[in-house]
Amino acid sequence: MNTYSPITPIQCVLKIREIAENSWWVYRHEIGRNGTLKAISRVVFFGRSRDDAEQWIEGQRQEATVYLLSDN
Repeated sequence: MNTYSPITPIQCVLKIREIAENSWWVYRHEIGRNGTLKAISRVVFFGRSRDDAEQWIEGQRQEATVYLLSDN
């Protein structure tokens, strides 16, 4: 960070989950005012493979700042 790039607060994070064979969902988790994830998430993409989901997320990264949650 430097004086020329302002801080952008994180507004949401994305998580990929395999729901069934050939069914990968991307969930959007909003971040609350206190910096924790809100209890309710929503599905924003359905894909047939993890690669489909990752490519969709990569497209979103080009439009805005996107953070991906790990499975840990």
